[in-house]
Amino acid sequence: MQIKMSPNIAVRHQDYSEAIEFYSNVLGFKNRSSDPELADFDADPINLFVLEDEEFNGAILELFVSDLDEARDFLVENGCKVLRWRGKGQDCYIQDPFGVIYNLWEE
Repeated sequence: MQIKMSPNIAVRHQDYSEAIEFYSNVLGFKNRSSDPELADFDADPINLFVLEDEEFNGAILELFVSDLDEARDFLVENGCKVLRWRGKGQDCYIQDPFGVIYNLWEE
């Protein structure tokens, strides 16, 4: 099984418009998205996505994995816990033993 860090970071927040305002006007990142429910900021060298979420607040890093289910099982066996699991191509959130949340994305 292969795991590698993705250049994508999601910021999930209950106040989507406030987050968009901050990343656009305070940090000066350009929003590449015209989707009213997803902001895609160019924060070179990373991609910073902002989404509204009632359950999660804060940054979610992303890991690219070769096999989604195998990676989940391996990480759980090594002290991680599943926070949200919607399957391939959707949110698959794992929290490591140190509190960091990752979205697993099968390449």
